[in-house]
Amino acid sequence: MNVGISTASIFNKAMVEDIPAILAPLGCREIEVFLNTFSEYRPAFVQMLRRRVDETGLSVYSVHPMSNQFEAQLFSIHPRQKQDAFSVYRDALNAGRILGATHYVMHGSPHLGGTAKNLEMERITPVFKELLDVAAEYGITLCLENVSWCFFHAPAFGAELKRRLGDRRLKFVLDIKQAIRSGEDPFAFVEAVGEDLENWHLCDYAFDESGKLSLKMPGQGQCDFLALGKAMVEKGYAGPAFIEVYSDMYRDLSQLKSSFEYIRTTLSTV
Repeated sequence: MNVGISTASIFNKAMVEDIPAILAPLGCREIEVFLNTFSEYRPAFVQMLRRRVDETGLSVYSVHPMSNQFEAQLFSIHPRQKQDAFSVYRDALNAGRILGATHYVMHGSPHLGGTAKNLEMERITPVFKELLDVAAEYGITLCLENVSWCFFHAPAFGAELKRRLGDRRLKFVLDIKQAIRSGEDPFAFVEAVGEDLENWHLCDYAFDESGKLSLKMPGQGQCDFLALGKAMVEKGYAGPAFIEVYSDMYRDLSQLKSSFEYIRTTLSTV
């Protein structure tokens, strides 16, 4: 299994166009590009970023926009909100195409503790059909990520969306930290949508004696990455594994490199 790093792991420690030159010396060869804001979707910027990526010998597997800037409005009942959001969505997809990415990572809409309106499965399922059709125009695979504060925060949602949609073009991302934050076992997401997983975000975690959760750098917590990787492969997983941690979880790049090497060794037999 190929192991890479998401540029989100260096969020605000460096600008995204400078991150390829930071990651390449760590031994990384494949990355996910986290696009931070609207100006980073503009073709001139993305073309410059693509040159920076190519100069380091890296390849881009997926793009991951700053979802709370527009993805909720993709599912809006207000026609202008939805139209404008789809325009931004196209810009982000085009950025992915320029970068050579094959996958787009989506959070979707926040559920706001269950108080968000108009997110019934019956209503949003046709929207996913539209989203898939648009992504196909750019040669990009749409991947929905489990996120604790968004509508796909429980395994049952993914399984039900798959059933209702009946369209295998929709794929999924397993995010370990978000599963744990949702109070869910990551293995349950593998069981629910494992046949359609095409991306994997890695972060470690630990619970103290009182049950308090803390996020850890990969290799410093309680996650059994090997067992999880094997469970995914048994479901047919053939994608990469990206370290995606928060940039305040480590002091210097040596810690990020240690986690990268730990995961690469751990998953070398998967």
